[in-house]
Amino acid sequence: MTLPLIYVCLVALVTFVYSLALLGFAQGLRNLRKNKRQAFAEWPSVSVIVPARNEAEVLERTLESLFRQQYPGAWEIVVVDDRSSDRTPRILSDLAQTSERLRVVTVTEPYPRSPKKNALAMGIRKSQGEIIVTTDADCVYDRHWLRTMISHMTPEVGIVAGPTAFDLPLEYVPLWQKIQWLDFAVQSFIGAGAIGKGVPASCNGSNLAYRRSVFEEISGYGKLSGVVSGDDVLFAQRVSQNTKWKVVFVTEPASLVHSLPVLTFKELIQQRLRWASKGLAYRGSMLAFLFGIYTYYLLLLSAPVVMFLWPHTIPAIGATLLYKLGCDHYMMRLGTKTFGLMHLRRYFLPYYFLQAIAYPYFGIGGLLLPYRWKGDWYRTARLPRGLGRTMVRFRRIMRPRRTAKSPL
Repeated sequence: MTLPLIYVCLVALVTFVYSLALLGFAQGLRNLRKNKRQAFAEWPSVSVIVPARNEAEVLERTLESLFRQQYPGAWEIVVVDDRSSDRTPRILSDLAQTSERLRVVTVTEPYPRSPKKNALAMGIRKSQGEIIVTTDADCVYDRHWLRTMISHMTPEVGIVAGPTAFDLPLEYVPLWQKIQWLDFAVQSFIGAGAIGKGVPASCNGSNLAYRRSVFEEISGYGKLSGVVSGDDVLFAQRVSQNTKWKVVFVTEPASLVHSLPVLTFKELIQQRLRWASKGLAYRGSMLAFLFGIYTYYLLLLSAPVVMFLWPHTIPAIGATLLYKLGCDHYMMRLGTKTFGLMHLRRYFLPYYFLQAIAYPYFGIGGLLLPYRWKGDWYRTARLPRGLGRTMVRFRRIMRPRRTAKSPL
């Protein structure tokens, strides 16, 4: 068997397996429609935990949206000020005087391993609700958001995850922003589909609810408290693995949280590297799946070279790529319909071609490259000394010259 034929057969086989996985996620998305809702005689008390570090530009907008919540039970907002150096403390002080629901917790000592998990854990310790809801300081919510999320907390459910979508209220938004919005949405669709199949693989900490008893049962973030990211997905995976509690994903329109995206392309790179940095902490099967996806995309990147060197492979490889495009398009259409994000469909083609480069770069790069978050630098892996100078140069290139401010 010749090398070109081996390549064609390998790409076709892996693409077929890839399509089966997508079909499984699609079935999981459809399963979410069967989620049960709980009719509470008395709604449980809720604590909304909001970690905030230098969020003065957006924090008032988020809290005003939270204050408008129509939740029938007792609930509170706990904002954890994580060593902010801007106007965040003053804003919180002023708002706390006007709202009895708002409680402010202040972090004074740095926690270099995972500042966000430290802030969340502190907020949870200081809160009182039976249900913990985590979100971010740059979000906007439907007024029935809390009620919708908690209504899915049936007796067997320990975690309720909800969708998050990026939104930037500006007249002109660059194309790269819109492509990454769709990419973020597709990742959410796949995560929701996996939960619908009973395999919690991904969720977002900006829209997550869980029982306080569940958090205590698995000792909070446990041994993974030192992983910079993963306060959401790693937590959900541990609950699924180590307890009998179920994890569900909500699809109702009122459950959708709107979050602000990063504002520059450099910040986008840093964000995606950070998200991928928790990869080595995934359970074995999930880690194998992710590296299989990265390898698959690296294989696809070599397709143009193979077709150039052996033109007779063009029909077979072309048909395989079209088949993959059809599978991806089906998953995208189903997800955008499920969560009411049809306006993102128009960016599918540029997203389709860029994902083959972006997925392996960020997936593998997040484990090797340094990334910047909230003014500090982090890196997952310890590299050989010979690469030290390279990393220093990379850091200098990626260090932003000035801090971008939100347009809001």
